Amino acid sequence: MWSGRFFDPKRGLRAEHGAIAVEFALIFPILMLLVFGIIDFGHYWYIGHVMSDASREGARYGTRFTGKLPGALSPSISTHVLVTNGYAGLLPSNPSPTVTPTGAAMSAAIANLAGKDLVVTVTATKTWWVLGSLIPGFGSSKLLTVKTTMTCE
Repeated sequence: MWSGRFFDPKRGLRAEHGAIAVEFALIFPILMLLVFGIIDFGHYWYIGHVMSDASREGARYGTRFTGKLPGALSPSISTHVLVTNGYAGLLPSNPSPTVTPTGAAMSAAIANLAGKDLVVTVTATKTWWVLGSLIPGFGSSKLLTVKTTMTCE
């Protein structure tokens, strides 16, 4: 009834006893490196998308802001992006993300804002959890920068 590789009449059911455990022990570290590498790159990709959204939101807010002089926009755009919309909680906190508005719209008077460009730059640092210590030359962190340019209406 039993034949082939699972049953040997001389050894009984012990023909391959423990072989699966040894194979699993050899493959498990490679599998864990692959899983944690995917998680690390996924977090990197997630941070990039959140930064892109934050940059676009800051530029959109800045191009439609008419309550203050453009020179006073800098702190209010940063506050709007990081605090009001909660992007500070979604981005890594070490070092804290920065939002820097620049461009021709930052130096123009309110009457001359139409047609001027506003550039909002969001910068954050991604610290690698696993890959930085395992891959030589990869570094322990990566500086991410996202810029969005919108024209004031």
